[in-house]
Amino acid sequence: MKQQFTIQAVTDCTIKYEGSIEYSIDNGNTWSILKKLSLPASHEAQFRNAKPKRNDSFMIKGMFNVYGHISTLAPNGTNAFMWMFYKTNVVNASNLILDYDELWPAAYLSMFARCYNLMSAPVLPATKLAHGCYRCMFYGCTSLVTAPELPATTLADFCYSQMFSGCTSLATAPELPATALTESCYQCMFDGCTSLTTAPELPAMTLAYGCYSYMFNGCTSLATAPELPATTLAEYCYQSMFYNCSSLSTAPELPAMTLAEGCYYSMFKGCISLEIVPALPATKLVNRCYNHMFKDCENIKELPLIPKQALIDAIRMLLLS
Repeated sequence: MKQQFTIQAVTDCTIKYEGSIEYSIDNGNTWSILKKLSLPASHEAQFRNAKPKRNDSFMIKGMFNVYGHISTLAPNGTNAFMWMFYKTNVVNASNLILDYDELWPAAYLSMFARCYNLMSAPVLPATKLAHGCYRCMFYGCTSLVTAPELPATTLADFCYSQMFSGCTSLATAPELPATALTESCYQCMFDGCTSLTTAPELPAMTLAYGCYSYMFNGCTSLATAPELPATTLAEYCYQSMFYNCSSLSTAPELPAMTLAEGCYYSMFKGCISLEIVPALPATKLVNRCYNHMFKDCENIKELPLIPKQALIDAIRMLLLS
């Protein structure tokens, strides 16, 4: 039998819910409609049949942990998990079981957004993602040190967008095994993660519009960039990817021969420690492909060489535009 979704009070808690939900304080023997529940420290309550009216559904004063199967709270496809604990003082969610393998659009959107005391995240086992399913899930969780594993290899548009944005204590990023990306799938994923020192491997060979845009924006401790093996780029795929990564001293090799509009736009803008930059081998340029790529990179020792034919084509485009 599945463990019922449970809130465990760490300090004295007051619990309200925007919508309708049932609760039990005797381990599921009796159930009541929740209006307002005072839960003393070290006590717990189970919940079921959640039907939210607005985004931030649980309104909880006090610090608490959460555990049990999410499926016992609400069924597959519901919006009950969106903004679920927004700006509450949840501390430990490592025993919360997100037991849906196939997600739906915006399934866990902003679920723990701005939960500043969250130290432990739940396991994320889903392998079938959907549009924006994890978007902003841990946005602004400033106490989160370790990210959960992300095993999915088939992605969806915006699936991880802003997922860990503003997680200033996050020291280690999860592996990202997908080899084919989707539109904006990693957009701003680690934006503002100022404690992140190393990036995950990025093995993808098939890119998509904006897939890596702003991915490590403002990661001021990031010292090493991942390899970027793709040889055919997509529009704005690397836009501002390492914007303001002020500790980055060496850029990765960029082997792509087929460019796209804005593909490298502002990619290393503000990387003030960048000294070594890669060759840019593509012989045919496209609109805005290199715009602001190394803007404000004051310490670059030598700018990359651009093939002669590419320069000729660029000049021709300027003259004809």
